[in-house]
Amino acid sequence: MPTIVFDVLEILGAFFRFLGLVVFGLGTGWLTLHGFRKEVWQLQIAVFLGFIGVAIAMATFQTAGALAGYALGAGIAILVWGIPRPKKEDDKD
Repeated sequence: MPTIVFDVLEILGAFFRFLGLVVFGLGTGWLTLHGFRKEVWQLQIAVFLGFIGVAIAMATFQTAGALAGYALGAGIAILVWGIPRPKKEDDKD
């Protein structure tokens, strides 16, 4: 096969790995925040340590682009689902 085919497949593989880890980051970020909403402190510690452990494993074993995809997904999840929204007050005059 020509080398251009291998180059195109390599680029597509890196792109899909990036997208997959963005989705994985969104999922782990949501799961972490969902665990923090519970009242049990043991669950909060376990979820936080798991989240940090996955981030450390990504930094150790993945490429820079894959780590960036995970960090982007986790950051978006924390910003979207982690920021408390102000409660709406109904003014009845």
